Amino acid sequence: MKELTRKEEQVLLAIWHLRRDAYLITIREQVRKFTGTTYSVGTIFAPLDRLERNGFVTSYYQANRRFDSKKPIKFYKLTDRGLQALEELREIQAAMWREFRFAAEERP
Repeated sequence: MKELTRKEEQVLLAIWHLRRDAYLITIREQVRKFTGTTYSVGTIFAPLDRLERNGFVTSYYQANRRFDSKKPIKFYKLTDRGLQALEELREIQAAMWREFRFAAEERP
């Protein structure tokens, strides 16, 4: 698996949570919901663009169901590769955190 950045991971997870409602603004809001940090649109778009170029997500244009817009909006969905990457990330993180217990005497 290609190494993913933390922001790419957050964007993939946001798309997974949003399902059919994943477009740039809702992805940004989902990341804010989970991290508590409001990122600029560009900060979300850059990893989203990389994820699409590398085959982790795909996009399509559609009219937005939430408001009238004359211009279609670019929606995103996970590919099989994107889903596999999330599963691998979850397994790697679970293995790395296994047996972790914070205790002052165990600090390196």
